[in-house]
Amino acid sequence: MKVLFLTSQLGFGHVRAANAIEQALQDKFPAVDCEYLDLWSLMDERVAAAVKGGYLRMTQDYPDYYQKLYDLDKEFWQQLSGDAPLDDGIKAFLAEQQAHWFPRQAGWLPIGQHNLDTALANSYVRLLVNKDKKSNHPIVLRSLLLLMRTVMLRRMKEQIEAAAPDVIVATQMYPAALFSQLKLKPPFDNIPTLGILTDYGLQKVWVRPTTDGYCVSSKAVADQLLAWGVPANHIYETGIPLDRQFDNPPTQQQARAALNINAHKPTVLVTGGQYGIGLVPTVEHVCKVGKDLQILVTAGNAEQDHASLQALQHAYPDQIILFNWVDDMAQLIAASDVVVGKPGGLSVSEALACGRPFFATCSLGGQEEHNVQFLQNEHIGAKFPPAQLTAYLKHLFATPEELAALQQRAYQAGHRRAAEQIARQVMSHLPAHFSPIVEPKIAH
Repeated sequence: MKVLFLTSQLGFGHVRAANAIEQALQDKFPAVDCEYLDLWSLMDERVAAAVKGGYLRMTQDYPDYYQKLYDLDKEFWQQLSGDAPLDDGIKAFLAEQQAHWFPRQAGWLPIGQHNLDTALANSYVRLLVNKDKKSNHPIVLRSLLLLMRTVMLRRMKEQIEAAAPDVIVATQMYPAALFSQLKLKPPFDNIPTLGILTDYGLQKVWVRPTTDGYCVSSKAVADQLLAWGVPANHIYETGIPLDRQFDNPPTQQQARAALNINAHKPTVLVTGGQYGIGLVPTVEHVCKVGKDLQILVTAGNAEQDHASLQALQHAYPDQIILFNWVDDMAQLIAASDVVVGKPGGLSVSEALACGRPFFATCSLGGQEEHNVQFLQNEHIGAKFPPAQLTAYLKHLFATPEELAALQQRAYQAGHRRAAEQIARQVMSHLPAHFSPIVEPKIAH
């Protein structure tokens, strides 16, 4: 029996979620074979890098445009399809990105002599940025967008046919939406499909009549799916799937002993996610909370921040303890009293699984704003500017009863065995003839 995961390597959360489900499947159902189809494998490597780079640049430097893109803003999409004048800011952004990633292909590319994806992408951007209001460019732009979508669908079709999965599990909405088009026709219409939502909010791109079930993070997300017409028996409030280390996190005492750090100091864990966004200024401000504070810092893959963090550690040697990318995040989170970081869905969920409130000093908008809103609604975290976070942490560590109440609420909101629940949902969606091989492995 084979499960095919549809993921995206933009950020790391979607892949980590799929990894967690795969772990749970193989723990309970060892006969299951798992494969992955990454969204970015459907396009040329260079074009994929350009799109991902542009996306990250937009989230950080053009957040208003990113929010419109995420919200499926009608006027914004009309601009991108050539039906409305292009905003000067987005025009400059696209031209800059094209010049950066394709400096030798600033003009039209003959498809017969160049990579198809590069030709389509450059032709689209070139035409969009230099569009003449009197021309028929909108028709050409829409045709180029349709052709790009058609090319990606053909490649997805070929990869899925080669994998021949019995179940498809999507942890990211865009490959899920692409596959929904394939599932309208045989032979894909009989493949059960589950959507795994890895944030505490919902984007309507997820909602497709061809999706057989949704595993969601919270009751609020389940209620939104219901409001948008998804049948109640297609919605499962499982939580966000996490690595098995979060099934039974260590106590704070155990975690601090294993890390060989002070067992009694108030402790903050500061994380920057995969890209280290906002990490250095956040650490600088947290250092001002007090000399008795112990600050655990995970640098992740943000190599550009390592020198700055090492300089900070040199300046605050009794406070800052640096870690590179670590595999045992449950240990670091359990050792802390609170977590400060970029509010990705899995990062928030990992903190809650360990009973730790989560505070953000920045977010990328879109889904991360949903996550911040969830933390605020449940009174288990918030988003603060760095200076306000410093004042709040001082208050929190001065009122241990308030900190203890926050941690208790966080623990109650956590889902420690979501991956196992989702694995069982995956198996329950198999056709009946697979039942002899899906008996769970029993521990003795």
